[in-house]
Amino acid sequence: MLAISSPLAWSQQSQPELPPLDCVISPYQTVDLASSVPGVLNKIYVEKSDFIAKGKIAATLDAGVEQASVVLAQARADIESEVEVSKVNHAFDQRRKERIDALYEKKSVSFDTKDQAEREFNLSAWRLQQALDLKHIRQLELRRAQEQLKQKIIRTPIDGYVLQVFKESGEYVEDQPIMRIAQLDPLYVEAIVPIEFYGRISAGMTAQVYPETNVQQQREAVVTIVDKVGDAASGTFAVRLNLPNPDYQLPAGLKCSMKFTPAAATSVSSATTMAP
Repeated sequence: MLAISSPLAWSQQSQPELPPLDCVISPYQTVDLASSVPGVLNKIYVEKSDFIAKGKIAATLDAGVEQASVVLAQARADIESEVEVSKVNHAFDQRRKERIDALYEKKSVSFDTKDQAEREFNLSAWRLQQALDLKHIRQLELRRAQEQLKQKIIRTPIDGYVLQVFKESGEYVEDQPIMRIAQLDPLYVEAIVPIEFYGRISAGMTAQVYPETNVQQQREAVVTIVDKVGDAASGTFAVRLNLPNPDYQLPAGLKCSMKFTPAAATSVSSATTMAP
C-alpha cells in the first residue's frame, strides 16, 4: 500500500502552524441567586469564598405562615372519616336495595318502594365519590402548601464558590439577587484568533493552556465554541474552550497563553488518500 498525498492535502500541510495565543480564564458560569418570591431573609448559610454544592440551602426566608399552612393542609389530607362513613352508608344502601329488589320480584313491595331504595343507593354512591374527590383535593392542597414552603428555601443550582453576598438576614428581598456564585469546574478559556486562521480551528480540538500564575504548568483544554462571525474591525474571531478544574486549584479571572496541540491543529486541515 502506498500513501499518496493530494495537492489539497499538501497545500494545507504547508500552512503555517497556529501561533501561541493570549487568552483569559473565566468561570464556566456565574449565577446571581435570587428568591422566586418576595420576603424577609431569615438566614444566610454561606459567606464570601465558601464552596456550596448543587442543591444545598444557601438562604431561607421567613416562612412561619407557610409552615402553619402545611400543618393545616396535612391534617385535612389525613381525614378519613368522611370516606369511611360514606362507604358504610353505601354498603348498607346496597344491601337494602338487593333485599327490596328480591321482595319486588315476589310482588311483596310496591314499585315506589323499589324506586326509593334504588334512589338511596345511587345517592350514597355519589356521596362516596364526593368524599373521595374531596380527599384528593385536600391532598393537592397539601402539595401546594408544601411547594409554597419550598419557595422560602433558596438552593443553589450549581456547584460553585460564593463570589459576593449582597443581602443580610432581616432584609426584605423581592427581585434583587441575594448572592453571586461562580462555577469553577470546568473553567472557560477564551482566545481571540487572527481571522487568517479561521477554518483551522474546530470543536473538539485540544490546546495547551499556560496560566499566568504558573507558566511552566500546562493544562489541556478542549474547544467547544468557534464564533461563526468575525470582527471586521480587528480582523479576529473568538474561540472558547473548556478547561477541567476538578481540584479547584486554578482560579478564574486569570490571563493565560495557549497553543494548539500540533496533531489536533493539523488533523482539521490534512487530507490523504490511500492507493495500491
